[in-house]
Amino acid sequence: MTVALEDLDARLASMGPEELALLEEELRAKLWAKRWNRWTPYPWQVPPEHVETLGWWLQLGGRGTGKTDGCARYMVEHVNGPACDPRLRGGHRMAIIAPTQGDAVEACVNGPSGLKAHDPRVVLRTTAGGTFARWPSGAEAKLFGAHSPDDVERLRAGGNRCLVWMEEAAAMRRLGAAITHSEMGLRIGPNPHYIASTTPKPRTELIKLTQQADVTVTRGRTRDAIHLPEEQRRKLIAKYAGTRMEAQELDGQLLTDIEGALWARDGIDNTRVGAAPPLARCVVSMDPAATSGSDADEMGIIVAGAGQQYLPDSNGYPRQHGYALDDLSGRMPPVEAARRAIAAYHQYQADAIVVEVNNGGEWITTTIRQIDPTVNVRTVHASRGKVTRAEPVAALTEQRSAHIVGSLPELEEQLVTWVPGDDSPDRLDAYVWALTDLMLAPAGNLAAVA
Repeated sequence: MTVALEDLDARLASMGPEELALLEEELRAKLWAKRWNRWTPYPWQVPPEHVETLGWWLQLGGRGTGKTDGCARYMVEHVNGPACDPRLRGGHRMAIIAPTQGDAVEACVNGPSGLKAHDPRVVLRTTAGGTFARWPSGAEAKLFGAHSPDDVERLRAGGNRCLVWMEEAAAMRRLGAAITHSEMGLRIGPNPHYIASTTPKPRTELIKLTQQADVTVTRGRTRDAIHLPEEQRRKLIAKYAGTRMEAQELDGQLLTDIEGALWARDGIDNTRVGAAPPLARCVVSMDPAATSGSDADEMGIIVAGAGQQYLPDSNGYPRQHGYALDDLSGRMPPVEAARRAIAAYHQYQADAIVVEVNNGGEWITTTIRQIDPTVNVRTVHASRGKVTRAEPVAALTEQRSAHIVGSLPELEEQLVTWVPGDDSPDRLDAYVWALTDLMLAPAGNLAAVA
């Protein structure tokens, strides 16, 4: 039976607040059921029949394989299943941890593959206690980041949970701390456990997870992701065919140490420190992108310092050690890159911003001086090949005199996967310039050895 719009408006106008609320709830339920029933999973999105207590279901997949989609579906199904604790309103208290809390909001809740896409009844609420995804039943998932020390503190006091979803786990700055502190709170119900979705980057924590008996791993490949637009799939596969990027980013393979790479994962892990000691010098190193536009390279921006004390290296030789403090790299407009470097210069009380200018990078020094004339900018020119520049810096790690403070996952991935002969990525280049300035260059004469 067709109802005229005028009649529908009149009926809605005649309803009281309680009737309208019931109607809205009914319509949301119908919309959810429609979306729910038409979802067809990929094989790797089908969860294991049972996940052990404190165990994991870990989805490793290439781009466009629906990792987020599969985990969002699982969480919605969990909410609508048996209550983990009948004493709680809605029966469930969960957590979503992403590289940043903003990532959790955008990807896991509001995004096209997030919770709202699977269950339109989900609402996002921010209160004094944090940001939550909530269901009409009262079930809720608290959203966390894993990037800053403050994020770790929030996780430490994150409350008890029955399910934890870790989104893009391999991209988390503080993955180890996120696992440690979230596990402390996995204590609601008979079977508290993890689900995780990530592109498999070579993180030590991720490698260890895949080796645990209580972790079930499913893998998806971009070439098999038939819901991804065909033209996009074709271009991605053609661009990265035969490379390590294809294996990792498209085929979902977890790469370990690469033959021929100058840095080894064990070497980085064995020299990692939790905090830097008092520093004698500090620099912000920049390797500007050689191209612009949507396909531009990253702007490499690394903060590093040299310790005040002379400590023995692996050969017993006393020397000042180097410490990589922060990685601020990314794709950004030139002015944003300059502002980010200037902010780091002041935050870390750096001695200089060191800028590589071989590939037309002179613009960055001009931009920096226009924004803040007080900044000390030093330019360097690469007169030797990248391998020749990188090898002595890699040797510092082997000699246990170069350290990464905490975790810098994107930089570490580039270090352990770059093989001489390939184009060297910008984070790695900026790191090499920083350590060269601090530990290898004669004072005031960096260009001579660059």
